[in-house]
Amino acid sequence: MSPKDFIGLHAHHVWRATLLTALLTACLYPLDLLRGRDVDAPWWPPLTASFIGLVIVAFVLLVHWRRPQSVLLGSVLFIVNHVGLLTSAWIVGSYHILDPDLPPFQSQKLAILTIAVLAPERWVGLLCIAGYTLLPIVQMSSFTAAERARIDASEPLVLVVYGLVGAALLLYRWRGLATERELVRAQAEVAEARRTARLLLAVRDLSNTPLQVLTLGVAAARGRNPGLEELLDRLDRALDRLRALQRPLKAYEADLEWRPGDESLDAEAVLATAEAHARARRSDAK
Repeated sequence: MSPKDFIGLHAHHVWRATLLTALLTACLYPLDLLRGRDVDAPWWPPLTASFIGLVIVAFVLLVHWRRPQSVLLGSVLFIVNHVGLLTSAWIVGSYHILDPDLPPFQSQKLAILTIAVLAPERWVGLLCIAGYTLLPIVQMSSFTAAERARIDASEPLVLVVYGLVGAALLLYRWRGLATERELVRAQAEVAEARRTARLLLAVRDLSNTPLQVLTLGVAAARGRNPGLEELLDRLDRALDRLRALQRPLKAYEADLEWRPGDESLDAEAVLATAEAHARARRSDAK
């Protein structure tokens, strides 16, 4: 797997996370209307946040899938989706605390855990988690004394704990992803080395017969044309160099993982496969 393949894989992860988060917002956030119906919370903030998620979903499906966009744009859209959610939570938050049956800031806490699982990039996840942790605390400071009395005094600490747990889960997840990427990279390098070894062994096998023919020809010419000793000595030295180039290939042959059917290496098939692989990589680069 080339560096370009890793970049493509990273972009795929970013846009997949953005699409999934926007889908959750578009499909599930309208249910927030059910929580606020007993306290006459405005209906438009949840629907606006849901509409933003729907627009992002449409962009990913209609634009990105046809013409892939940058990783940065995918991360920005992930943030835009959560800005819509935060704005909606800010507007309806003062209404929700009027209902004694509703635990405060539940949507923010759920969002923190969701981001820890789905954040497309580390900095994006930490930024969004910080927003869901700090903005409710700032909002509480703007409440009236009667509104604050409806909220447990430990709620800011609870939000901070949720934020720290979410950040820890996010960092742990990204550490695992980094380890997985390094493992995939190492496996790709091993596979590439094995392909190169098979190619070199194929070249060696194809060159054996010409070397043998040349060796026999030099020996025959030496017996028939004594006057060509100097020229034939040069040919012998050139053949010795070619044989010396083949000796290091024995190490590759010993390190190769031989599978059933590899007892007789089809050198021409290996060369044809390598040429096709090289053409495919050149076309991908274009």
